[in-house]
Amino acid sequence: MVYTKETKDNELYVYLNGKLIYKKWLKTGESKVFDVMAYDKYTEYSINEKSK
Repeated sequence: MVYTKETKDNELYVYLNGKLIYKKWLKTGESKVFDVMAYDKYTEYSINEKSK
């Protein structure tokens, strides 16, 4: 499993093996999970905008 993070303007994108799984708008704090199976309560990887 390869996680990559990318920040563009006000948005944080997280990809798992090249597939978008998470998007967060940094100014408002709103977020959207696109793949629930890849990111759930059992996921060991924490997604936030400060760790790069």
